[in-house]
Amino acid sequence: MRKLNELEGVCLGVIQKNQPCTAYSLRKVLKASPSSHWRASAGAIYPLVARLETEDLIVSEDDEEDQRGRKYLKITARGKKAFKAWIKEITSPDLIADVYDPLRSRVFFLDALSNAEQQRFADDVLGALNQYKKITEEHLADRPPSDDLFEHLGALGGAINAESRVAFHKKLLAAIRRKPKT
Repeated sequence: MRKLNELEGVCLGVIQKNQPCTAYSLRKVLKASPSSHWRASAGAIYPLVARLETEDLIVSEDDEEDQRGRKYLKITARGKKAFKAWIKEITSPDLIADVYDPLRSRVFFLDALSNAEQQRFADDVLGALNQYKKITEEHLADRPPSDDLFEHLGALGGAINAESRVAFHKKLLAAIRRKPKT
């Protein structure tokens, strides 16, 4: 059995948590996430669902009452096994270190901008980060630990991540402001 990619693992998890569910409801859950990694388009989700079904990781059943061909998705025993393997594989240092951060990537090259452009960049990004932090905090507030502990903890991780990015960016902005003008 092949290893699942991140989106496949997340989708199997959403299906398991909400089964039976439709591909449309799967997309709605991903779209509601403040994480841009899971805002999957119809062009990504429907082929992914078809692939998971072809690989016998999920099954779909026709909704007998729906004339439009709606199908309900459920995870199979093989899908549960692949899903559990996906959860456990995160202990690899390579996977834990695999964090795509377009902001940090750009920081390495800020010397290509003038001091004024650097400061404007940092001010604009800090505003956007504060906005994102607010979104993650609202997402967390909507997921109390009493409803679903692990849903709450996942949202908490997102909020803490946003908070750390704001803290990093405040240090970046302070360093740019202290830097001698060239």
